[in-house]
Amino acid sequence: MSTENLESIIRSLSEEELVALRYFARYRSVGEILATRELRVLGVKNPSKVLTRLSSLGLIRRGLGCYTISEKLLEAVRSGKIRL
Repeated sequence: MSTENLESIIRSLSEEELVALRYFARYRSVGEILATRELRVLGVKNPSKVLTRLSSLGLIRRGLGCYTISEKLLEAVRSGKIRL
């Protein structure tokens, strides 16, 4: 996924999806239950829906009981090519 493609996807996200994406940019890999609880505390009304959408867009990956930010996105954020 190119930086331009990532930027256009990020521009299309809702505020709740951006909150979740910033959360994963900070914590990288989080257990499913903990992520759901913490996103709710951060104001995300339906964390499961948001996590499913971010996963379908390829911004995060779902593993066995956890979610992890995609390596391409993490690399772009760390290098300063993308700001969240």
